[in-house]
Amino acid sequence: MSVVSVVVAIIGFALAALWCAVGVAGLSGRLGRNKWLGVRADETMRSAKAFEVANRAAGPGMLAAALITGVGAALNLAVGGVWGLVFAVSSIVVSLLVIGIVSGLGIRAAAAAPSDDESTGCGSGCNCGGDEPVIEDADPASDCGQSSCGSCALSGLCTNEAAQA
Repeated sequence: MSVVSVVVAIIGFALAALWCAVGVAGLSGRLGRNKWLGVRADETMRSAKAFEVANRAAGPGMLAAALITGVGAALNLAVGGVWGLVFAVSSIVVSLLVIGIVSGLGIRAAAAAPSDDESTGCGSGCNCGGDEPVIEDADPASDCGQSSCGSCALSGLCTNEAAQA
């Protein structure tokens, strides 16, 4: 068995362990919003709830990627030689594709999840139910039949004047 096979197997097992830990933490809801692990995109980082939803949705795929990579690394050690390396490298590539697909699904789930500010409305400075509307004589909430920005998701109209400057 060559040194390259052993190094590739160690990398495969390390990736499998990492993806397994992220998948289990995401499924159980214990993966807090952070800048290193999990599904991270604008949609997932907008709130803790969106991050949790995205990682719960991506969790099974992360576990599948961990399994694929672990099996590839084990086959690398068992078979050895060129074919062992082919198994290990192929399993890592396939796992990265799986993670890319399930991350996209997680991002879509996070985009559909309500943000933290939508549960309470958008407060003052809002054009659809706040104390002082940004645009006079306009109530965009009436366009969607709701009473606040949070319920009709008019997020572009729910920023204060300081944020617009």
